[in-house]
Amino acid sequence: MSLKLVPLCVPTGWKVRFNEFTDIDSDSFVDENHEHVWEFKQDLLQFVYEENRTLDLGWYPEFNPEGKYKLVLIDSMNEIQPDWENPTYVFESRKSKEIIEKIEFVLNEVSKCRL
Repeated sequence: MSLKLVPLCVPTGWKVRFNEFTDIDSDSFVDENHEHVWEFKQDLLQFVYEENRTLDLGWYPEFNPEGKYKLVLIDSMNEIQPDWENPTYVFESRKSKEIIEKIEFVLNEVSKCRL
């Protein structure tokens, strides 16, 4: 089965660094023998806004059926030195739908200078 990327509404000003966030039912990930275990890794999606904000999505712990998605927004002086230790926003969930809603929420709020 070929998996498709999750469709997202991305406002102007955001750049995609990488995107491997696929449309997969995370509830089906119940053991390490899952057909698409590689879809549950730390580096799933990363956006950068005006070189000073980074939105990052990963699955933690990586490849672990007990894990969940973790979405973080961080400030960065530049693309090379993001402040990973002090995220501005953090959201965690096992539900893809909730994560998609939060990604679009954060993208919009940052674009409108509200977050």
